[in-house]
Amino acid sequence: MVKLYTALLFISCFQIVSAQTFQLFTEDFDLDYAGSFTINSAGPGDSIGTNKWIVNDSYDGAFEYPNTTPQDSVVGGTIGLAPFSTYLHIHDVEAAPLVTNASYNPSSASDYFAEMAAGFCTLGLTDIEFTFFYVCEGSASAYGQVYYSTDGGPWTAVGEPIYNDQHLWKYEVITDPVFENHEDLRFGFRWVNNDAAGDPTISFGIDDIIVVGTYDAALSPVDLTIDFIFPDPVCALSTLIIGWSLSDPLCDGIYEIELSDAAGSFTFADGLGVFTVLALDTTGAVAVIIPGYAEGECYKVRINRVSPLPSITGEASICFEVQDCPNTISTLQPVVTFDSNAVCINSVIDVPFYSTGVYDPGNVYEAQLSDSTGSFLTSYSVIGTFTSSATYDPALGSPPGSVSGIVPTVPPGCEYRIRVVSSSPGTTGTEYGTVCIQECDIETNDITDIYLCISEEVGDTITILYDVHVFDDIAEYCEDNIFTVEVLDPIFFMQASIDDLGFTVDTESGTIELMIPGYFDLLALGLDAGIWYLRINATCADPYENSLGTLIHLTIGAPADNAPALIPEDTLLCEGAVSSVLVDPYNMNSDYQFQFGTGTPFIWPYNPIFIDFTGATGDVTLRVREINFGCPGPWSPYITIHVIDVPVVTIAGPPKVCTGDTITYSVPYFLTTYYDWTVTGGTVTDTANSEIDVVWDETGEYTISIYALNECGSGTGSKNIEVIETTQIIDIPDEIICVGEEVALNANTEGIEDYVWYVDSLPVWADFYFATSPDSTTTYVVFAEDNEGCPSRDTVTVTVDYPAFESDSAEYCISSNTTLDAGHPGSLYYWSTGETSQIITVHIAGNYTVYIDPPDKECVITKSFIVNEIIEGCPPVIHIPNAFSPNGDGINDFTMIIGVAVNTIDLKIYNRWGELVYQTNDLNILNNSGLGWDGKYQGENQPMGTYAYTISAIGADGSAVTRQGNITLVR
Repeated sequence: MVKLYTALLFISCFQIVSAQTFQLFTEDFDLDYAGSFTINSAGPGDSIGTNKWIVNDSYDGAFEYPNTTPQDSVVGGTIGLAPFSTYLHIHDVEAAPLVTNASYNPSSASDYFAEMAAGFCTLGLTDIEFTFFYVCEGSASAYGQVYYSTDGGPWTAVGEPIYNDQHLWKYEVITDPVFENHEDLRFGFRWVNNDAAGDPTISFGIDDIIVVGTYDAALSPVDLTIDFIFPDPVCALSTLIIGWSLSDPLCDGIYEIELSDAAGSFTFADGLGVFTVLALDTTGAVAVIIPGYAEGECYKVRINRVSPLPSITGEASICFEVQDCPNTISTLQPVVTFDSNAVCINSVIDVPFYSTGVYDPGNVYEAQLSDSTGSFLTSYSVIGTFTSSATYDPALGSPPGSVSGIVPTVPPGCEYRIRVVSSSPGTTGTEYGTVCIQECDIETNDITDIYLCISEEVGDTITILYDVHVFDDIAEYCEDNIFTVEVLDPIFFMQASIDDLGFTVDTESGTIELMIPGYFDLLALGLDAGIWYLRINATCADPYENSLGTLIHLTIGAPADNAPALIPEDTLLCEGAVSSVLVDPYNMNSDYQFQFGTGTPFIWPYNPIFIDFTGATGDVTLRVREINFGCPGPWSPYITIHVIDVPVVTIAGPPKVCTGDTITYSVPYFLTTYYDWTVTGGTVTDTANSEIDVVWDETGEYTISIYALNECGSGTGSKNIEVIETTQIIDIPDEIICVGEEVALNANTEGIEDYVWYVDSLPVWADFYFATSPDSTTTYVVFAEDNEGCPSRDTVTVTVDYPAFESDSAEYCISSNTTLDAGHPGSLYYWSTGETSQIITVHIAGNYTVYIDPPDKECVITKSFIVNEIIEGCPPVIHIPNAFSPNGDGINDFTMIIGVAVNTIDLKIYNRWGELVYQTNDLNILNNSGLGWDGKYQGENQPMGTYAYTISAIGADGSAVTRQGNITLVR
């Protein structure tokens, strides 16, 4: 919620805090850095050399200089926006723009200063602490220094004599009583190096500057008292003068005036306004308006300091009486009666008045016209009305109120009187008069006011009407008569323009083009934007009294073409602060319409606008536009005001954790706020200003603490942490299965109740026992919580094996055999022949299958063999039957030789006397029952009996074989 303040306003009261520590200055060089430091000034030094100050976020030395240490490498504490935030540092200008990090040229003697561009006030404060982070390796002859200056005096060294030999960023705190009670305190940083040669090192770097101070109401209080009030008693809605004093000077501040209830209690105090007290001012007086509803004998006022800190609640005044004084209305002379001529019937008239007292909501001010004798007793006419509960009291600096209307149609005369009355409460005002009223022959624009908006260069044109002989036909107009536009000023009723804006030559009713030029040309005519009186006059009328027409209002609005700018007093404020925003340029004759964000636009009648940021945190945006006599100009761009609060140090995060947990603890983040965490036990894995990650390894009771500080104040919070032992889920072994098989995964662990199995981050089962049959190798993660809610997990991989298929072939020569080897030694074997050994012998061609069950696989391997019997390349095979019967019956009539793989053959048959009876080398006899010895010798059948043979053969493989034996001849 954002509140607005003028001289009459309300703001919340607050309690006295015995000791208030708050920020006086902060600069992190990030966000909206706007040059709070003047760099490379002489200061206490000589302003020489090439090693100068710069503000940027460069950390890279580009191999020419060492890299600047990142800001997450610290001795302790946290730097905002680390590791590579913007910072103030020395750099070698001759190495730029390639190298602009914290570096320096050791061969260039340099001495430069960086100082606060504006100081801050410490009046009334104690324990001023100047804190910052710095890094500076430097050398014995290259180093940084810190200085301070008070109230425009000389620079004085403070802190360590020199700052160097520091590779990590280090948090520095400097405090000294000489910092206290000054209107202007400022600090500066100096860099000095001589021209001694040496290796380059990291120069002086500065970041996260914070200055804090303490107002101690117990040990060093500043009293804020009311010295006098005047008058007493005082009327409601009238001015009360309050004299005040401070026991000691304080810094510039905004102070509020509070009004108690009629019993002197400030429990539900009313705000009467705010005002500014400058540094060193200790006495003064302020005027306030007593509310209209206040009436009683023991009201009190007090003055409180509200912004900036410290907050101080002042002492209450003595009781004073507020009276409900009588209401009065004083009717003032209408401007249109300044004319030497009588006022025309149907002319516009504005009746000004002053009023005192209190008027109720819905009150109506009414302007009345007496009868022709000047009396209101029997009858009167209503000129116009104006609804308002406001009081227009000149003693309060108020301008007159005004009731606008039209002069009624009444008999002409010069004894009329005018008065203003009110309805709630009923109050009769004083009378003004006498006033002359006449019937005018010319009526201007149908008694209708004119409203026009123009710009600086572009005007507007409108057609206006005029009518003659409105009441009678007595008036006559010359042939060369000119009806002309006359403009009169609204204050003195002096002629401001005649003929400039329009005219026509005519003797009858008609129209005139009213031409309003652009604003700059309008000024050249002696006119301005505003509300004017306008009438149509005749240059030649008879009688002359009929040459003036009735009056209407001419309103010209001319807002500036360019939107005004908003200039905030500050862009970083504390919640609860009251701060001003100035409109520039500001036209006193215009209204200014403001808008917060996308909220409802509103008019605010004062400049600057005071805004109460009580209850508002975050970014508040505001824009404005000029409304000049009803004509709106362009909106300005939004300005953004960052509203922060005293750091909230309520630590979010569980108070009960389990061993092994990594927990994030946090407090709400505020801009330009310093955070410092402390942890007993546990291991800090990451710190990011308002958040910290802690791993809890050991059981026990521990504490996590936070200290936070910004310019609105500081806070300290802590949280007790109980670390309990986690029951770890059992180690579940990995499994191997053959596809299609089911595996049982068992995570049952004593002390654990809840189990959830996940595959690819999706839950698939919620029990300790999980039977599954995956199609492919799958990793399962089981999450479990023990009886205390502590989580644990295990990962199981089920490897899915697939059946293998192998094949082989073998061959053997006829009349021989071969061996088949299944391989995979150590397995179990199941042959299609029924055998169970790794190697078997076969002598029959065909297909053989073996099932192999290896010890290292889940799936059986199926291996097939194709066995072939071959001849080619084999040894010869010869066989002769032991008998034959050459009797011509066609059966076994020849000595048939059975043989394979034979290339040559030599067969000889002998009778029992050793006589060769048959011999052949013809291969055609092989395996041919129709060829061979037919039992004859020299054409004669041989006797039955036993015959001897020899047969020699050479095989396909080149080997030879010889067979001998007997064969029986049977007839």
